[in-house]
Amino acid sequence: MADGIEFVVNGKTMSLTRAGVSKAMRGVAAEPVQTHSVTVEGTRYPVKQVFHEATGVDRLDFTSAVARRNLARLGFEVARS
Repeated sequence: MADGIEFVVNGKTMSLTRAGVSKAMRGVAAEPVQTHSVTVEGTRYPVKQVFHEATGVDRLDFTSAVARRNLARLGFEVARS
């Protein structure tokens, strides 16, 4: 588990921290989970919702695999429903 990570999405280098993801999701209602979920501060969200909220990247511009991999690198619990 890393405190902060760097990664590339569509040629753009980005960074995230676990605390930054948690902060981005505070007060955000969870959408229905289709296939993959991530638990942030006790709430289960779709991985693409969390990755979008945390990075600002449009959901059509990344795959759930990218979201799952990077959120897992930060130590979040990622699951398949």
